[in-house]
Amino acid sequence: MQLWIDNTQLDTTDNLEAAFELARQHAEELGRLIVDIQADGQPIDDALLDAPPTDAAGISELRLTTTDPSAFLIETIHSAKEALELTSEDQAAAADQIRMGELEPAIESLKAVLEGWHAVRDVVGQAGALAELDIDTLEITDAKGQTTTGAQCVDALSKALAEVRSCLEKSDWASLGDAIEYDLEDQANIWNALLDTMIASISSNSTKG
Repeated sequence: MQLWIDNTQLDTTDNLEAAFELARQHAEELGRLIVDIQADGQPIDDALLDAPPTDAAGISELRLTTTDPSAFLIETIHSAKEALELTSEDQAAAADQIRMGELEPAIESLKAVLEGWHAVRDVVGQAGALAELDIDTLEITDAKGQTTTGAQCVDALSKALAEVRSCLEKSDWASLGDAIEYDLEDQANIWNALLDTMIASISSNSTKG
């Protein structure tokens, strides 16, 4: 099995587990992050990634693509900012629908809101861990000039989402509309600032490195 990482050919091997280890070591030495793995021109099966065998698994050529870790993380966080913008739009739609008594569409919009927030929180946690950023101690200033920390951001969002779920369970539509329109919109603003702060920190650390 031929083994390539970017434009460099590594040692030939007939052991997929060993091939991954060779590639990992090579990427680590260069300070790069593996972002794509192709087996004979096709995306490799997830099962082979989860439990790589000690044979070639029928693969003739394995090609791995790497990227600069900081650039990858910044791109990922920018994607989260876009997701947050869409979530904010869904929040506005849900609030309007509740106000007009259109409860079924509001519930659908609210599902998208909760999914959006789940995705953004995942990116913050994972990107923070990969960048070795202590999210809790990050100091954030939002567009309104309000300052907070990452820990306070996480806590405030958890409370806001808990309030939304509580209102939903009680069918307290008036309170639900307020929670979405005001509390969650405030969270969208501060979390957008949190994402900007993460980008700035990662960029700064990359420059220092």
